[in-house]
Amino acid sequence: MEYAERMRVIYLIFFLLFSTQGLTAIYRWVDPSGTVVFSDEERPGAELIELPASTTYSSPDVEPVTSMNENVEQDTSSPVPDYQLSITAPAANESIWVNDGDVTVTLSVEPALSQERGDGIQLFLDGQTVGEPQITLTYQFSNLSRGSHELVAKLIDANGQELLSESIVFHLHRASKLNNSSAN
Repeated sequence: MEYAERMRVIYLIFFLLFSTQGLTAIYRWVDPSGTVVFSDEERPGAELIELPASTTYSSPDVEPVTSMNENVEQDTSSPVPDYQLSITAPAANESIWVNDGDVTVTLSVEPALSQERGDGIQLFLDGQTVGEPQITLTYQFSNLSRGSHELVAKLIDANGQELLSESIVFHLHRASKLNNSSAN
């Protein structure tokens, strides 16, 4: 099969796959030069091609992602639990040797966060806010630069008032890239 003929067949297949819903019939025949031809026009000696019904896909309904406080009726009138907050990893003054700069942070809160009150945790890395307040106790940082970093976890209520905070400093070490221009 010649290249041009193969390309015609490939184009025709794509055409058939993506436009069969508007077509009523497809016919196939061989022209005098031996080329297989597909068309929506019937010709003497043409064979009717039966195509299977088009497969369709409907995605399932997905609930939109909501922030920590959107689905919870907040009851800030209830007393504030006697929370204990700690950053369990990395440890204070820990040296982390990881070349990709990925650092996992884990926290501990006792008792568990009160969702009825709308309490959550806000992280700060080097003085910058990290995302929105959440109730998750594990965070993943990617591609952090080498050096010392200050991590602050603040437990806040639904009104954004700080209830408690914990901070640590950790040190990230990444291997330096060698300058190959000076190598022989």
